[in-house]
Amino acid sequence: MKLVLVALAVAHNWYSGHHDPVTGYECCDNKDCRVISPRYVEPLPGGNFNIRTGSETRYFIPKNRVLESEDSQYHICTSAPHMTIRCFFAPHTEAKAMGSVAGSLER
Repeated sequence: MKLVLVALAVAHNWYSGHHDPVTGYECCDNKDCRVISPRYVEPLPGGNFNIRTGSETRYFIPKNRVLESEDSQYHICTSAPHMTIRCFFAPHTEAKAMGSVAGSLER
């Protein structure tokens, strides 16, 4: 059991050192960051996202706040008590696709 817990801690240790590119908030550590199910994530046109954290609560994440996750999952970092979103990570493939679209629009 200890080996599994250590493996999980090491696997998500990459949160440390990341900051929201707009707000500058530090993403924090495993206490504040976690995987979020894709069913709570709504990709929007242009690389933006809506995040559902409750039955009626939605947060808009503009593409300039989206960080690239180091795996194939969505991750969210929050701070209590008001569920402020500190950082949002999208899978590498989606972040890469957003960058390609943005790059082609700039040309």
